[in-house]
Formats: sequence, structure tokens, C-alpha cells
Amino acid sequence: MGIIGNGAGLVMTTLDMVARSGGKPANFLDIGGGAKAEVMYKSLTFVARDPQVKGILVNIFGGITRGEEVAKGVIMAQAELPKGLPIVVRLSGTGAEEGRALLKDAGLDWGKDMRDASEKIVAAIARTEKGL
Repeated sequence: MGIIGNGAGLVMTTLDMVARSGGKPANFLDIGGGAKAEVMYKSLTFVARDPQVKGILVNIFGGITRGEEVAKGVIMAQAELPKGLPIVVRLSGTGAEEGRALLKDAGLDWGKDMRDASEKIVAAIARTEKGL
């Protein structure tokens, strides 16, 4: 799977959590601090180009990066991502509640914490690979 996060420490911890959940990271991208919707949009479309990526986990701890901006970027990218590509988003911090509401309204899955999000994306990829 592809992993998108903000901050090297968070992304490295996400890699570990995904492995503990039975997943296999294909790549990762650190969007840094203060990323707006356009950066998230471009990040998702870039990571999804890797043929090894069967799903994407977005893990954001908002401070400077606002959760609702991340959610808007994820929603914007949907039309350009491969059909059926599972995406799970974990938002915490500034704007997280607003971001989760936007994701829910768009029919997108989100994790309540890093473990939940990791388990959800691993399960979603397994279902997709089985054709379910």
C-alpha cells in the first residue's frame, strides 16, 4: 500500500503499524506541514501511479496541516484515482472533526486512530484482491 502522512516520525510509525496489521507498504510520501487540499490531491494521484499500490493509507496529525483541507484534497482526487482503489484516512488534531465529516459525507472511510486505520486499509486491500 501507499502511505501518505505529515512528518517523518509519523510516517515511520505508520509504516510499523501497517506491518503489525499485516500490510506491506509499497511507498510513502511525507506532505510536510501546512499542506492544503491541492497538495493532498497531487500526493494521492502521484502515489496511486505506482503499480504496486493496491490501497492508500493517509495518516495526518493536524497542527499546521488542517484536517478539513486534507479531506477536501482526498475528495478532489477521487475522480482521478483508479476505480475501486481503497483509501482510508486517519485525521487527528486541528480540523479533524470537520475533515471526518467531509469524508463521511463523500462516502469515504476513516480510522478513529492509527491502529484502526491500518487494520481497515489492510482488510480493504484483502477484500479487493479477493474481488469482493
